[in-house]
Amino acid sequence: MKNKKILWSIFLAIFTLIIAGYLRYQQVNSNLTQSGVTEEKFFQQKKVVHAYHVNFIIHQVKLIKSKNEVSARVQLSLHQTGTPNYGMKKNYANYIENFYLNNPYGLSNPVDTCYDRNNHLVGPYPAIVHAKQPVTLHFSIPRNSYDKRTKKLRISFLVPTKKHYVKYSLLLE
Repeated sequence: MKNKKILWSIFLAIFTLIIAGYLRYQQVNSNLTQSGVTEEKFFQQKKVVHAYHVNFIIHQVKLIKSKNEVSARVQLSLHQTGTPNYGMKKNYANYIENFYLNNPYGLSNPVDTCYDRNNHLVGPYPAIVHAKQPVTLHFSIPRNSYDKRTKKLRISFLVPTKKHYVKYSLLLE
């Protein structure tokens, strides 16, 4: 008799936790604000790109291939014209989180390091937002991933709009 009560209590506790977890899952995911990347726009180097709440220009790109990795140095200037929402966070101005060295159908790596106009290493957010522009972003990917690519390597910047992202890409090759 005691064993049945203990088993029923455990069963009831597990059932209650499952129901509570399901309700919490529904509550957390009920107001999803971002629906992912909806389009990709290609742009040219040394031309100003006017995107949603941001204008930016990539001044110079240098691709360096070694035996073990492929790295890229990207010099850019960025001017925020509205409320920034980078990194899937509201009023978050760390645009570095949305830049990637994109190897389509392979690895897409975020920024390794960031340097300001005076070639000083820029620390984590919020220092990046106040860095002297243009800034230089350093990216790298393993050489074997680069060698297996089926499309051209690119630098991608995910710009958040009201309900989705627009991917702005610059082909490197």
